[in-house]
Amino acid sequence: MNDELVFAPEATDKLPELSKAFKVMIIDDDNEVHAFTKLALKSFQYNNHKIDFISVYSEKEAREVLPLHDDIAVILLDVVMETNTSGLDIAKFIRSELHNDMSRIIIRTGQPGEAPERYVIDNYDINDYKEKTELTTDKLYTTIRTALVQYTQLIELLNKKNEIYNLLVTDKLTSLPNRKQLIDDLDSTKPQTLMLIDIDGFSLLNDVYGFDVGDQVLIHLSVIVTKVLKPNMTLYRLEADLFAISVQSSDKSLLENEVATVKTLLDNSPFELNDLSLYIRVSIGIVNYQLGNIIQKAEIALRQAREVSRNRVEYYDESKDYFAYIEENNNWTTRIAHALKHDNILVYFQPIVECATNKIVKYEALVRLKYEEEIYSPFHFLPTARYAGYLHQITQRVFEKSCQKFQNNDLMFSINITDHDLAENDFIEYITMTSKKYNINSSRVVFEILEETSMNGNIVATENLNKLTALGYSLSIDDFGAECSNFSQLGKHSYESIKIDGSFIKDIDTNKTSQIITESILFFTNRIGFKTVAEYVHSKEIYEIVKGMGVDYAQGYYFGEPKPELIN
Repeated sequence: MNDELVFAPEATDKLPELSKAFKVMIIDDDNEVHAFTKLALKSFQYNNHKIDFISVYSEKEAREVLPLHDDIAVILLDVVMETNTSGLDIAKFIRSELHNDMSRIIIRTGQPGEAPERYVIDNYDINDYKEKTELTTDKLYTTIRTALVQYTQLIELLNKKNEIYNLLVTDKLTSLPNRKQLIDDLDSTKPQTLMLIDIDGFSLLNDVYGFDVGDQVLIHLSVIVTKVLKPNMTLYRLEADLFAISVQSSDKSLLENEVATVKTLLDNSPFELNDLSLYIRVSIGIVNYQLGNIIQKAEIALRQAREVSRNRVEYYDESKDYFAYIEENNNWTTRIAHALKHDNILVYFQPIVECATNKIVKYEALVRLKYEEEIYSPFHFLPTARYAGYLHQITQRVFEKSCQKFQNNDLMFSINITDHDLAENDFIEYITMTSKKYNINSSRVVFEILEETSMNGNIVATENLNKLTALGYSLSIDDFGAECSNFSQLGKHSYESIKIDGSFIKDIDTNKTSQIITESILFFTNRIGFKTVAEYVHSKEIYEIVKGMGVDYAQGYYFGEPKPELIN
């Protein structure tokens, strides 16, 4: 192996996890080799760090000493000691049994015939091979320096990898581990205990006080719960106002005490900011020491708690018919993956009519899934897609197929996007790239955002919304009025239109309350200059009513049901 190596650039930053000196271990049964090495490198420094030597004189001693040191930078290893293969056996021990891939191993042999260089390099994970006769002081200096450069770079790469991983598994707002970390931590081979904690009325709190206050409430809860965690418990923030506590114990009384402690502390520790004082109430779903589908089971228990009443605790009960739900969820996960792989994510188009002209001026793109010759509406698969992390892939398919459909006409079209899409760092890049591919001007595209998912305070989502409007795309709020009508947030983005929730339109001819709510929404949108779309227009009577009320656009089965092709 040639000593004339090209050195990689030296790091100028402080070396991570490095003490005052590099540790170099000499494993050799010849005392003179130890003495010569220490003398030759007496004044050696690399990156302002000296060398600390550890001397070992046999294979047996090496096997005892090596496990005591996990920060050895370089190992100078003789081959022939107790046996003709002692050094090679130690090298295998270091890599295979100690799982140490960081230390740089330099074979230094006085009997090269016992361990030919090519054989050693082909069969052992060593980093350099030298004959003792060729290692003059200068060459030993060069060899050690090269090894330390490699070791330093490995340390830096490992730290960078750990840093990136920590960012991926840490919630930015609370600094708690996130859902990914919880999934990594759950052991599928043994029973687990998990608590899910959800803040009651959190969306309404955001609506009334704004997201800055909402964020502070989330931090407040994380601090309160952390204070009472037992040593065998870990707190996570999964998403929005949903937290989890994993418990490494099968003791139900311990679990019940923890629940009681958390609820009592929240009852006695109001969130206070300026003149605001809020008491936080939570619903809790628990799966206690069970095997498999732990998060799903805890979510089922939480859903049961919220359906019965708020501020309630519910345990997952195996005797209840939950298995059908879990099996159905798993089935849809498989079907979604299959559809994505085999291009069975379909797009249907429903016309949107301009009330002033009675003409079709745009379409809404609606996703469908084909499986075994059946066509399924999103009602069947989108909840599972959200849980399984497929929403963004589905949106990408819908957008590309929509662009392809509208590339040869001048019509506008709208597609639904979710909080998952908006939180993706590559979302804007994909949209602009695909628009350019099919020559779709941004002014022709409207992104419809569900009211319940668009206003979640996510910084990346907010930035992506701003980027969309800056690029000329239009935004619309879908199902407006269904989720507490978050009027206070409408001024934060440039919305082109609001789609009035269909539950207020479909019976507007007979339901006085629906009329009043629709009139209120129209009063507000007229004042601020937003266009309105009435969905679920299923009859001439409904159409005439909403048109008379001043709605700008109408959509529903009266004009056409969603179809794969556009209406001529």
